[in-house]
Amino acid sequence: MAKEDFDLFAFLSKLGSRDINAYNNLSEDAKKQASPLVIMRWMTGTSDQAQVIRINEFVNPYVFSLGSHKELLFKLLATASTGSSRRYSWAKGPTSIQARSTIEVLRQYYNCSSREAKLHLQAVKKDDLLLMGDSLGWTKDEMKKLKDELEPKKAKK
Repeated sequence: MAKEDFDLFAFLSKLGSRDINAYNNLSEDAKKQASPLVIMRWMTGTSDQAQVIRINEFVNPYVFSLGSHKELLFKLLATASTGSSRRYSWAKGPTSIQARSTIEVLRQYYNCSSREAKLHLQAVKKDDLLLMGDSLGWTKDEMKKLKDELEPKKAKK
């Protein structure tokens, strides 16, 4: 029997329309190929800030700790969607994993170790890191340092 390929964009469309049974309706082969972390990254690659905030609040804190509960994570992703059809792009994370302020904001926000914060870094967008720092009450100097780490250095002419 041939292995069935997982159709990422069809699955994203179902989750985007708030179909909480999208994962259950996949074949066993497709279920093995579906990764909550990867799908979450795709779903945050949108200009819909309400959806990005929902995903970061309801799914992102649990994507690693509930990794063995794929069905639950996909239901959370479906409910975090705003329900409208959209085009997604891959949400790139910060390039420097060693940036101190970046790790620190994640460590404080998720109340976790630096090692766990580095894992979270892969699933968070730059704008979300700035929102986290702001919500933590970081000072202007701390926010400037964080922003400098997240912005690529501009070449001098």
